Amino acid sequence: MLAILGGALPAACMDRGGEQRTAAGVVRAARQEGELTVYANTSMAAPIAEGFRARFPEIAVRFLDNNSNEIHGKILAEASGAKPIGGLVWSSSMDNQIKLINDGYAATYRSPERDRLPAWALWRDQGFGLAAEPNGFAYNRRLLAANAAPASHAALLAQIRADPKTWMHRIALYDPRDSGVAFLHLSADVQIYPDAWALMDAVGGTEPLLDVSGQRILDSVASGERLLAFNMNLSYAEWYAAERNDDIGLVTPSDYSLLISRVAFIPKTAPHPNAARVFLDYLISAAGQAGLKAGHVPPATARGAGSSPTIRPIRVGPALLANLDQVRRAHLLTRWAIAMRGRPAPLSVAER
Repeated sequence: MLAILGGALPAACMDRGGEQRTAAGVVRAARQEGELTVYANTSMAAPIAEGFRARFPEIAVRFLDNNSNEIHGKILAEASGAKPIGGLVWSSSMDNQIKLINDGYAATYRSPERDRLPAWALWRDQGFGLAAEPNGFAYNRRLLAANAAPASHAALLAQIRADPKTWMHRIALYDPRDSGVAFLHLSADVQIYPDAWALMDAVGGTEPLLDVSGQRILDSVASGERLLAFNMNLSYAEWYAAERNDDIGLVTPSDYSLLISRVAFIPKTAPHPNAARVFLDYLISAAGQAGLKAGHVPPATARGAGSSPTIRPIRVGPALLANLDQVRRAHLLTRWAIAMRGRPAPLSVAER
């Protein structure tokens, strides 16, 4: 948990000198509310919080760091009668966020900063994609030279097949059974990459470390227990390398890299909705997006974000709901579990 406390707030924020454009009445109401709790699955919020405190010192903001499934459960509980705590929900589990929005848990807010976001990052003035984070591989630079690290998904598959002993017990990855973000990666990989299941079978054959904690996964790579983290959020890995252990090297796969956005929304149950609006506007503003960048999170408003042909942005919107279809989810997780046991399953008709 990161707590931010403060002092005096300007009566209005107009578009002067890069300041955000929150309506004066919203700012006054936020000053009266005086506090905000943000549910987030990030530990990289310090530069954002510091910038917000400098600009709005009378609004106390605290971040509660939970994994994406925990955040989802808290919003459902608060909508069902538990004491409302979360004023802004901010998570990289894009499909879980869209599900909550689609099911009516989000308030509508036409942010005056919305025109700064690319079209793929905004849905119904309820879901706001604030970052553009590529995923890829993180590896131990002491044990694996840069020119030996796999440069693509195809290269990783080829290396495991060519030398399975070298990779035995040396790969770590998120467990999609318990991590919403990992399931998002799995679902997108299967849609994009023709050899996705072959790669999963190969990775599973190495008896990988499965976890839901990015820190523990990267700790295992930095220590040398594992060589490579697969489907790792590269902005988090960059922060880890800069702040904790520079033995971590990064690879943006050359064949494709998914671009994940951290989606924010204001719940209808928000106990301090105006403070949430001010903070959301700040996150989208030039200052807030600069804070994201300072925290090693690529901002969604960066010039050219998602424009490379090998970078595949996942659009904020209803297409993500397909990931939550229970039949499809069960099929993907069953097939993935078989792969992680190292026993390739027969291809279905669709996969053939």
